[in-house]
Amino acid sequence: MSKSQLFSLILLFELGSTTLFALGIEAKQDAWIAILFATVIGLGLLWVYLSIQTFYPNQNLGNILIDVLGKAVGIPLVLLYGLYFFLIGSTNLWEFTAFIQMIILPTSPLLVLLFIVILTAVYVLSLGVEVLARTSEIVLGMVLFFIVTAYILVASSGEAEWSQLLPVLGHGFKPVIKAAVPTIVNFPFGEMVVFFMYWHFASTKFSIKPPSFWAVGISGLMLSISLVAIISVLGVEFAANSTIPIFIVIKTINIAEILTNLDFIAVIIMFIGGFYKMTIFFYGSVQALNSIVKFRRETWLILCLGILSVCFSYVFFSSFSFHRWVGTKVFIPYVHMPFQVFLPILLLLIVWLKHGKNDPQRTAGGSLKKG
Repeated sequence: MSKSQLFSLILLFELGSTTLFALGIEAKQDAWIAILFATVIGLGLLWVYLSIQTFYPNQNLGNILIDVLGKAVGIPLVLLYGLYFFLIGSTNLWEFTAFIQMIILPTSPLLVLLFIVILTAVYVLSLGVEVLARTSEIVLGMVLFFIVTAYILVASSGEAEWSQLLPVLGHGFKPVIKAAVPTIVNFPFGEMVVFFMYWHFASTKFSIKPPSFWAVGISGLMLSISLVAIISVLGVEFAANSTIPIFIVIKTINIAEILTNLDFIAVIIMFIGGFYKMTIFFYGSVQALNSIVKFRRETWLILCLGILSVCFSYVFFSSFSFHRWVGTKVFIPYVHMPFQVFLPILLLLIVWLKHGKNDPQRTAGGSLKKG
C-alpha cells in the first residue's frame, strides 16, 4: 500500500457516512466548532495509535497484543477486538443499506440488499487488501468532487442563512466540549483504531504518520464545513430532528431552475463512504481472527463472517431510532471508550516500559527479524 492509497483509504473511512449526519448538534449553532475541537483530540488519539505501531511496523494489532501482553492476556483481547470490529462493521452495514433502501429502493427487501452489499465486499476482499486500497484511490476523487460541489452549490443557491450560525459561542465553550467529548471523538476519530489492522500493509513502514495525520485532519475540516452547510440551511432544530439532514440540504439546491434535484450527490457519497467504512471494519475482524488461527483459505473466513454479519444486523436492528440509541447510549460509553481510548493508552505505556520511549527503530528491527 502506497502513501496515497493509505491517505485515500483513511479519508474515505473517516468521511464514511458521517457527512450525512448533524454531528455535535447538541452544541447547536456551534456544532462545527465541536467537530474541530474533537478533531484535535482525535489527532491526539491517532498519535497514540501510531506510536504503538512504530514499534511494530510489520505486525497488526492482534500480533502486537500477543507479543506485548503474552498469549494468556493477548489472545482474549484479540478476540474482543475482533468482536468489536465485527459489531461496528455490522452496524455500518445495516445503517447505509437501510439508507439506500429508504432513499432509492423502497420496495426492495432489506435482507436482499444486505446480501448484495456484503457479497460485494466479500468479492473485493477476496482479491486482497491491495485492491481495496487501489479502488479507494480511484473513487476518492469522485467523492471529493461531489462533496466540494455540494458545498459550492449550497453557498451559491441562496438557501443558506448565515445568521443561523450566530452567535458564535453564545453559550460559552462548555456545550462545545460536551458535544465533542466523547461522542464526536469516538465517532468517527476514535474509530481509527481499526487501522492497526492496515498500517503494516504500508510499503514504506515509517511513512504512515504523514498520510494518516493529513487524512484525519482534512476529514475533520470537511465534516465541520458540512455542519456549517446543514445548520445554515436547515437551522438547528430541523437539523437535530432530521434522519439525513445533508440529503435534505442538497435537495433544496435550486439555481435558476436548472440545477435541481441533486440528491443523487448525497446517495453517491453515502454509498461509497458507507461501503468503505463497513468493509474496513469487517476485514479488521477477519484479520483479528487470522492473527490467532492461521486460516489457509481466508476467503472462506471472509464469506462466513459476511453471512453472519448480514444475519446479525438484520435480526438485531429494527429501526433507525433503535440504531441511533445503540450507537449513542451503548457503544459510546461502554464499547468505544475501552477499545479506542483506555486499552490503546495502557498498551502504549506497557510498550514504553518494555522498550523505552525513544528506541522504536531498534524495536522495529527486532520485529522485522522475528517476522
